[in-house]
Amino acid sequence: MSRVPGWMRIIAFIEHNDVIKKILKHLGLWEIKQRPPPKATGPAPDYSIDYPVSQLSGSDNWLYVDPQYPETYAA
Repeated sequence: MSRVPGWMRIIAFIEHNDVIKKILKHLGLWEIKQRPPPKATGPAPDYSIDYPVSQLSGSDNWLYVDPQYPETYAA
């Protein structure tokens, strides 16, 4: 097999976790610092709720109403 510039040949695999960790720590790659989140660039959105258009009932009684099932309901 001739050597072609830019090609690499695998000569060994490192499979032991302890060895991998030791190598990466030595190279400073074991604990990679996370980047800070991106900064907001636009104005903050203006959220509002239009209560008259709400889909919920105006009272809390609907939360406690026992549903009416037909007499022939079969489980």
